[in-house]
Amino acid sequence: MQPKRIYLLIGPKGSGKSYIGDLLDQHFGIPFIRVEDWAREIPKPDGGYTEEYLSEVFSTIENGIRVELEKHNQVCFESTGLSSHFDAMYNSLKQSFKVITIGIKASDTLCLQRIQARDSSIHIPVSETDIQKINTLVRERAIPTDHTLVNEDTSERELIQELDLILNRS
Repeated sequence: MQPKRIYLLIGPKGSGKSYIGDLLDQHFGIPFIRVEDWAREIPKPDGGYTEEYLSEVFSTIENGIRVELEKHNQVCFESTGLSSHFDAMYNSLKQSFKVITIGIKASDTLCLQRIQARDSSIHIPVSETDIQKINTLVRERAIPTDHTLVNEDTSERELIQELDLILNRS
């Protein structure tokens, strides 16, 4: 029996992680779990993103993913991958499941344009200045991933073809 799989989309804000997660869901039947919904339910302290808050967010995400994998053989979710709490969650999930990471790449300019145009009700609100800081940190951290998907001037059809190749290699 094959281990249950997690497709973890990692990349800067606005790179198209949620869009690609939706494509995996709609075209390949891999449920895309909007973990931002869980994070938004946790009250953010006045001090911002404290270690305690981030710990609770990533603990909630890990527990939620585990529950989803009781119902499904594979799921997909996304993260910028910046926090040490992300690392702990990722390492814990790898102990129980096959975690396949897909790095999503897009230019800073395109990321910002997408953020300004997207439905803000389904994303955690972040200022433009913070987005630039976060995306700089994501690029500097350069988390190694199993696969890379460049989401620049790529059509939906091309993304689906690329995802098909990634899924067949995983």
